Amino acid sequence: MTTIRHLRTLYFYDGPQVIEARDAIGGHYVGVLIEPDGAHDRFLVCGVDPDRLREFRIGHLDLLALLTEQDEARYFLATVTGALSEPLHLTAINHEADIQGYLPDEGFVLHDPPIEDLTLREAHDRNTLVLNIAVDPPEANSENRIRVSTLVGLLNNVQTLLRHAYGAALRDLPAAARRSIDRTDAHLMDVVVPAASGSFRIVLAASRASDLLGHNELARALERVDAMFDDIDQPEVVLERVRTHRGHFAGAFLRLLRFLVDHRSGMRYDWAQPGFSAPRSRSISQAQSLPIVELLSGVSNLGSESITLTGILEEADVTRRTWRMATDEGKVTGGVQESGPTLEGLRLGAAYEFSCIEEIEFFDGTGQEARKMILTEHRPR
Repeated sequence: MTTIRHLRTLYFYDGPQVIEARDAIGGHYVGVLIEPDGAHDRFLVCGVDPDRLREFRIGHLDLLALLTEQDEARYFLATVTGALSEPLHLTAINHEADIQGYLPDEGFVLHDPPIEDLTLREAHDRNTLVLNIAVDPPEANSENRIRVSTLVGLLNNVQTLLRHAYGAALRDLPAAARRSIDRTDAHLMDVVVPAASGSFRIVLAASRASDLLGHNELARALERVDAMFDDIDQPEVVLERVRTHRGHFAGAFLRLLRFLVDHRSGMRYDWAQPGFSAPRSRSISQAQSLPIVELLSGVSNLGSESITLTGILEEADVTRRTWRMATDEGKVTGGVQESGPTLEGLRLGAAYEFSCIEEIEFFDGTGQEARKMILTEHRPR
């Protein structure tokens, strides 16, 4: 007789309705609550492939398909005579017709458990903005774990996305308003809960505390990110939105989605400020990421931005086609493509306005970015 042990409850409503279990050699099982046997609960139990179980746990596969769309499905009955933590003994069902009345309806999809309490509590207790991220890489199939390289890549991509979202939001403000904002560390986040319960989660908090009204500068970035994830199941709509907001933010968004596709993972997040009554949430599955990545990868210069620099020209090397300018925000260096304007005749120490294209190369292993400034036009000031 096969014996299994309850591992976790996947769906709870007035008691466990769908459970996950293991046998002594690590086999994966799912049990669905059916009509009781007198005073005892009973479950229809089916052995399942771990990859398909993961697809169900992250909402990509409905329960009926998980239980029935298998090459050699085997079904059992399990009666709970004691606590659910005790071993469950399985009785084989020999005729498939015997399970028809026990199967769930089509369309039952497992959604992520609510995490509002955690996010709101952390935001209130820390008096700052909190971001809660959940991912489902294949290594999280059996337990709450994630590979170091995946975690580091995720954090790098998320922090980069927030930095460029914040920059994009500030550019929409009047110049006077931008100058009044201290943006030194406004885009930065710290890991405060390395692994919360559920699918693998990390909780991040804004490095800077919120003001007396409960507002945090980082909210500007997350509002931009939320808008980018709207209509995520309509790739053409997302494509048009990204084209409208092309630049470093769009490039960082594409890199994050490509990272999720490469690591076979979906992502869900919610965030809150201390004064929120409910968090704001968005999600994307691996299946939703793939067509968007394919569409965005066909857009040329997606992550490039047009930049105008004004300052004093300190260096102009005609042979090497490089230059350096001192601006109010520091020294900027760049180059000129062969098809671009010439540097001949420019006077060192004179004031110029340079129109440039800024490109960014992102290094996945470190999260560092290399900026490349390409001059397209210059004029004296």
